[in-house]
Amino acid sequence: MPAPQRVSAETLVTAVRSIAEKDGVDAVTMSAVAAAVGVRAPSLYKRASNRHELLRLAADDVARELGEEIAELSRRVDDPRELLVGTARALRGISSRSPKVTTLLFCAPAPLAGPSPELVAPLMATLLAAVTRLSPEDPLSAARTLTAWAYGFSTMEQNGGFRQGGDVDAAFERGLDIVLAGIGA
Repeated sequence: MPAPQRVSAETLVTAVRSIAEKDGVDAVTMSAVAAAVGVRAPSLYKRASNRHELLRLAADDVARELGEEIAELSRRVDDPRELLVGTARALRGISSRSPKVTTLLFCAPAPLAGPSPELVAPLMATLLAAVTRLSPEDPLSAARTLTAWAYGFSTMEQNGGFRQGGDVDAAFERGLDIVLAGIGA
């Protein structure tokens, strides 16, 4: 009997993300992922003990992707308002590229299916530091407001929720200005 095929972490994450984007997060199962990477489901247990751990791999990947964008932005930008604008735009961008996997950042079906805390912590630290410079009295509430608005806007955009016409890009920028004015930027 031939040795079981080895599946790289990258191949596994790509398969999970592909299934989630094509068929939805609920379609990510041990058997679906195993079939996608050409192994039997028991072979996946070396990498993930259940479907929530498979989803976490995708959540971690999208959190890492977003984190890298924001880290690069924070290296180039010192102005907190500009950093928050870039963060909101980055979240919108990743939501556009991977709308279903991005839901795992905020709405995972179980805690284990969401991103690892150690990947989220640097994102939150950067966001809170920028917001604190603009709204020192309650930075956590301000950061939550910005994140909820940007994610909500992006989700509505991806789901075709803006049917009234007009320029959605301009609406995003105007909404972002309004939210940042409320934060104190």
